[in-house]
Amino acid sequence: MKLALDTGALMLVLKGASSARKVVKLMASGSEALTAATNLAELYYKAEEKLGRQTAVAWFNRIAHLRNLRVVPADEAIALAAGRIKARYRRELSLADSIIAALAWMEGATLFTTDSRLEVLEEIEVEVLPLD
Repeated sequence: MKLALDTGALMLVLKGASSARKVVKLMASGSEALTAATNLAELYYKAEEKLGRQTAVAWFNRIAHLRNLRVVPADEAIALAAGRIKARYRRELSLADSIIAALAWMEGATLFTTDSRLEVLEEIEVEVLPLD
């Protein structure tokens, strides 16, 4: 099983939240996890805003070097797919959401998120993780 992790899911993994156990277990058993570079940027700025620069840098580095997690840059193919998704769901999704959704679609991955608004996506399987 391939997993695509949005920023909320990444934060739950970092915090060791009980709702992230499934994700951690799947990754530990060899499932490939993916995230977009834009989600790392989002993780950084949200962590710095709420917890300060030192924590943001530490969290960024922990996620960027997490075993079994591949950070995918937004290339032309992802940009085109994300643009199409954003055009279809323009009011429901942010651009960052559209990019991770495009990555999940292109990789055949299940998108793990904390944002129930992403359940609107028909192109991919979405699993919403509750906030602890």
